Amino acid sequence: MQLIDAIKQRKTIKMFQSAVKIPREELIEMLTLSQLAPSKANLQPWRFVIVDEQDLKNKLLDKVAFNGPPCESASAVIAVLADLHYEKLLEDIIDNNIAQGCLAEQFKENTLKFLTDVHQSLNEQDIRDQVLIDTSLAAMQLMLVAKEKGYDTHAIGIFDREAVLTALEIDQDRYAPVMLLAIGRAGVPPLPSVRLPLEYTVSWNNGKGFKK
Repeated sequence: MQLIDAIKQRKTIKMFQSAVKIPREELIEMLTLSQLAPSKANLQPWRFVIVDEQDLKNKLLDKVAFNGPPCESASAVIAVLADLHYEKLLEDIIDNNIAQGCLAEQFKENTLKFLTDVHQSLNEQDIRDQVLIDTSLAAMQLMLVAKEKGYDTHAIGIFDREAVLTALEIDQDRYAPVMLLAIGRAGVPPLPSVRLPLEYTVSWNNGKGFKK
């Protein structure tokens, strides 16, 4: 499938084929590709908790408002999280860059100091804003990769965040929940949807050209 086809065909699915199981190896491949998304200073603050056991998925059903059917029938439900304390991984990130030939060893200390200084200059809201942006980019990339692989998704933004984090034993002080992403093979056709024409959403050279 071409990228443009994946973009056009990606739709929210309300029910999946419950008998379809996605092998973990395939999920790992999709997640690996999703991590090629853009990231400020390559900080990679996205984190994913994969729920592929039915009894654990069932624990989420009363915490996702009207989104129980896609959660229950999905091959997996992925809790997409933003790491508010990504700085704990700074040295690991730098070491990985060195190991992969993207950074020379002699620049390690200067790079670590630079990234640490930048982090310390930010306030809590700045950090939260950035990790949410980066994690959302990775989540969107994951949805497109899934579609290219023949799977479908349902991005869930309405859920009891505290209850879900508790059920999945996720540190609520460190990780900000961005969405739940149900993934599987569509069991029903997607609901039709359209987007506004560009005159509502695009303005050239200044912010005065929007239709309304």
